[in-house]
Amino acid sequence: MLINSLLLFIEETLPIFILYAYICAWHSFFDVNKKVILLETRQVKPLAIWFFTLKQDHHFFYFCSIALGLLCSAILTHFRPWLGMTLEGIGYEILLIGISLSLTASVIFGQTTNNDFVRKLLFSLSLFLLVLPHASDFIVFFTSIGQTQLHSSVYVGVSVGLGICISISYLLFFVFVNVDKSQPIKLAIALFLAGQLSNIVTVLQQIDILSSSLPLWNTNNLIADRNEYGQFLHVLIGYDATPTLVYLCVFGVSTIIIFTLLMRTKLIEVKSTDQGVFQ
Repeated sequence: MLINSLLLFIEETLPIFILYAYICAWHSFFDVNKKVILLETRQVKPLAIWFFTLKQDHHFFYFCSIALGLLCSAILTHFRPWLGMTLEGIGYEILLIGISLSLTASVIFGQTTNNDFVRKLLFSLSLFLLVLPHASDFIVFFTSIGQTQLHSSVYVGVSVGLGICISISYLLFFVFVNVDKSQPIKLAIALFLAGQLSNIVTVLQQIDILSSSLPLWNTNNLIADRNEYGQFLHVLIGYDATPTLVYLCVFGVSTIIIFTLLMRTKLIEVKSTDQGVFQ
């Protein structure tokens, strides 16, 4: 039960921590560049740059959205049986598809806007949408073992999983916040969102809208889907040990389209640089 709870916790919470790291790195990238330009005009020592980064207030928006997501996930868990019986038994799956599409749109629009307040709201919405189904799945799991005597194993697994997720999140943030160019983080976010969208293929196959097909290859002997490395790579770059042709097409097309849309922010960066301030 310890291993199962650890893997499940990582599977359900790692996407949230990774998205949080990405959007915080995105904020820091533009905020730091803005402070560099302003401070250089005032001939202030570069060390003061990091003082300004400590005053970022977007964390308040994101913590509130995560807390609201946890609350609404408990409500969603209560109504999941009812949703499962609506729309000829596919109501919950349709909701998951809508959440994935809305999540992708909110992140893309959040990165392409040059309005700081709108960016915070859209990123907060994306975190809320990501927390909603993942927290609900973990609540279902936690409720199912509520009458057993395995609470200690679950708590240990959750604690270890939380430490792993925090470490990965901080490492990703540290890497991208120290990259001078924005293209790497745009590519990383495009891969992350494409992986989230590709999960729609699995949902559509579960409700028989898409027919299941044979995988093109099988790399479970190298990195299995169900171990911690497979889950990490799946969230990070959409890794699938047994991908189908439909999955690869959805993932590849989604990555190209999302990355192209995110590259629109280059115009905002260039325009803002010419004006002397990053938006």
